[in-house]
Amino acid sequence: MSEEKKARSSRLSWDETFMSLALLVSQRTACKFHTAGVVMVDKNKRIVSMGYNGPTEGDVHCVEVGCAKVDGDPVTKKLKRCRGAHAEINALMNSQDTKRLQGATVYTSLFPCYDCVKALNNAGIKEIVYFEEYERIKTGGEQKEEENEAKELLEMRGITIRQYKPKTFPEIGRLCC
Repeated sequence: MSEEKKARSSRLSWDETFMSLALLVSQRTACKFHTAGVVMVDKNKRIVSMGYNGPTEGDVHCVEVGCAKVDGDPVTKKLKRCRGAHAEINALMNSQDTKRLQGATVYTSLFPCYDCVKALNNAGIKEIVYFEEYERIKTGGEQKEEENEAKELLEMRGITIRQYKPKTFPEIGRLCC
């Protein structure tokens, strides 16, 4: 006996759509500790760019050889600085022309670090919608540190900050994101 298909009565909001994409693209992350994805959307709700955490072109991936800050260099085991480029920086680079980002909204799986916030500010981003808070891992991996400067700069510049709160969609039986 076949069940009749119900007609749809709703669709995803823009926030649900773009955050779902940010969380999806975050799954490309090569970082062992921060699964981060970003979708940059212009004033007309058009996707300008996407990015995720990962090493620069030609460098080794942390999920394959270990984190430079926690596991050390694959050969010498000496602790080094993070080799990854953050999702926000990769998305800025992928935009090819940051003029396209004037007044844009950034949907991100993790709240941006201070360095990324500085770059987003200079690109003219007007709103940041984030899923989860970010905590920087200190060298050695045993401690984390807050970055209050990021929110301070955003507030000073009048850039809107919103934490995305997903809702449940009964028709698909899970969270949208």
